Amino acid sequence: MKVFIKSFAVVICVLFITGMALVYLALQSHQSTVQLNQINAASAKHSQQLAQRIVSTLKQKNTVTSIRINQQEANGLTALLHRAFPRVNADVRLSKYGAAVEASFELPLPSMIKFLNVNAYISPSKSGLLLEEVSLGGLKVSGEFFISLVRFAADNFLKEQLFDDALAMIKAVDINEERLIAHLSLDKNLLAMQKNDTSFLIKMRDDLALFGNVDTIAFYYQSLSDFARLQDKNSSIAVFIRHVFDLAKTRSGISQDYLAVKENQAAITALIIYFGADRFELMVGDVIIREKEQLVIRNRLRKHVSLQNRPDLQKHFIYSMALQLFSSHGASDAIGEFKEFLDTNKGGSGFSFADLQADRAGTRLAMIVTKSEQHAQRAQQLLAKVTDAELLPSIEGLHEGLNEESFDKKYKNVLSKDYQQTLAEIDKRLKNLPVYQLGWE
Repeated sequence: MKVFIKSFAVVICVLFITGMALVYLALQSHQSTVQLNQINAASAKHSQQLAQRIVSTLKQKNTVTSIRINQQEANGLTALLHRAFPRVNADVRLSKYGAAVEASFELPLPSMIKFLNVNAYISPSKSGLLLEEVSLGGLKVSGEFFISLVRFAADNFLKEQLFDDALAMIKAVDINEERLIAHLSLDKNLLAMQKNDTSFLIKMRDDLALFGNVDTIAFYYQSLSDFARLQDKNSSIAVFIRHVFDLAKTRSGISQDYLAVKENQAAITALIIYFGADRFELMVGDVIIREKEQLVIRNRLRKHVSLQNRPDLQKHFIYSMALQLFSSHGASDAIGEFKEFLDTNKGGSGFSFADLQADRAGTRLAMIVTKSEQHAQRAQQLLAKVTDAELLPSIEGLHEGLNEESFDKKYKNVLSKDYQQTLAEIDKRLKNLPVYQLGWE
């Protein structure tokens, strides 16, 4: 028995040392990928076109289909990725020989050796996905070996056979200098995410409860629905925020079982589903009350409840809370900018820094109220009596309605001094409000 334990310990040590050596070899002291693409009106438009095409494809009833992405759309995606996660540089280059994918990740390490550089090459294939040699920093492995690593991780940390089922949907890949076309045979059962279905995604959502306890969220949604019956359709969103956070404060004081962070998360999730969109319910579980009278009241309030006397700012605020809750504040900020750049295109309402201020306010509020128990409890005290002006500062002096030409003339791009100064002014205004002084990232 002692011999077995000793041998087992030796094996563990060898595996640990080998793992540390692999990590050391993979990390480098420099970024190999230069970020060439930045988010702007053109990249936003191309990304939107791709997203719409993918969604349309997945909604089709037929299972055999193709998804097409051109070089401009690939550039748009890498621009959005970098804006959402500045520590990531990415680039995709298409050619008649295949698609070269590069990315550099800056890891939060104290040493100089903190960059993970990844390079992969996808070749045209008439049968499945053909991934050539993959480089992970100083390590080079075959595409087959890399796929095996991903399969191992998916089988052990997600669901066995999930990765292979997804990979099997790719039947062929056609690539040239202008576009990449993935020919797919979709597994509708694997992709299904419809209400009342029993797909894998629904089961995983319910098992993991990543966004909070569905019963607690339903409790806040019910309370919000009852409260809404008594409110004027032209009320400020502050009225409803006061209600749910006063309730959260009360519940947190009843028992140690009611953690402030969890209560706040459930409260803002209920707000997001009530004022945002029904599809957010798919992320958490069944909470919407579908009685006709309730739906009529809710839909009326969605259209008219305002922030700074503007319903559009309320929508920006609520949707940004959702993006923060379901992703990160970096992604939420980037998507807010993405939407404004879409508006600079023909037919849009124009780039609005007022909208962007509402975006950043919603993002920071959702972050602060769930940051820690201390932040959560203090936020409950402030939000239980918050006013409209304490949720969003004045939008006076912020440019709105900028088309692509006028934006380029005044601000050039998101890295320009004028643009960065305007963002700094927006953040300064927000930081002057008590609730946003609780924490900032």
